[in-house]
Amino acid sequence: MPRRLDKVGCPACGLIRHRVPLASAEVAAIYDENYALPGQSSLADDARGEAYARVVAGALAGMPDLGRLLEIGCGSGATARFLAGMLPAHEIRGVDPALPGEFLGAVGKVTLARGLLEDQTGPAWCDFDAVVSINTIEHTPDPAGFLTAIAARLRPDGKAVVICPVANPANCELLFFDHLWTLSRAAFHAFAAAAGLRVAKTLALDKDLTCFQVFVMEKGDGAREPVAVANPDDAARYLAAWRELDDLWCDRLDVLGGRVQIFGAGQMAAVIRAYAPRTWARAERLVVDDPVDAWDLGRVERYVAEDHAHGYRTIVAVNPLVKAVIAERIRRDGGEPVVMPDTIQF
Repeated sequence: MPRRLDKVGCPACGLIRHRVPLASAEVAAIYDENYALPGQSSLADDARGEAYARVVAGALAGMPDLGRLLEIGCGSGATARFLAGMLPAHEIRGVDPALPGEFLGAVGKVTLARGLLEDQTGPAWCDFDAVVSINTIEHTPDPAGFLTAIAARLRPDGKAVVICPVANPANCELLFFDHLWTLSRAAFHAFAAAAGLRVAKTLALDKDLTCFQVFVMEKGDGAREPVAVANPDDAARYLAAWRELDDLWCDRLDVLGGRVQIFGAGQMAAVIRAYAPRTWARAERLVVDDPVDAWDLGRVERYVAEDHAHGYRTIVAVNPLVKAVIAERIRRDGGEPVVMPDTIQF
């Protein structure tokens, strides 16, 4: 994308978006045939799919007559496949514009299709007892319209479960250019009401999913008053920390001298490649515990503690929630970790 990341926050509701909205052609270009994030790492994708499936199953626990479920934006279908073993539903359908070809079609009670929701017509794609969407609404040009489309596929007594990144605390989800929105609770409630949905329950997640939130909705009016509004200043400080990161790390590496490697070869490494390009250019290689699970980001080798004797300085490119753990491991191995500052905690 030949565009700088430039986002703006609403001081009234906490909604964050691109200052200049993307044109339809720009959005479409992101999800062309080269968009392959769901297939970047099968092990990580399965782990993520199972974690989200447990959240969804918990959100729908106790729901009577849960026979048919639709997942919008199903990625590789990992969550749908795990849900098939967790829920009593006899039919689970999923749709995604970038669904990998090997997952197309029906296996057991799971049927996956490639395309947009509006392309899926006929009775097989209507009247669901539950509609689920995980980390999709932030990619859509019209969140209220997206929720309206969910409501249209839902039975009158059905439930919708939408999971998306939180607005507060500010976190790395803000950095993804294809996230057109970062939704505060207040903003989400407003979009849901516009779609004729009532937010019945909001769930905060923890551990690896700390930066995500869950909204359980039903058809109808009378949404509860949301909790405190997110603070756009928090996002501004967070983005400023990332803007300064490349200079900070380059200065640190100048002082340390020696060779440079990067620990990590997944999503956070890709983010660092985008936002700290001069630091990235200094690295000879990426190192991980299991190269098979690495993203295709360049030269990847297995992490070997003894290699620190060759003078490597190691950029820690992992989820900020575990950066301290990895840094301490590198120190124990005799290495010199270079970590993100405390201003980047999530």
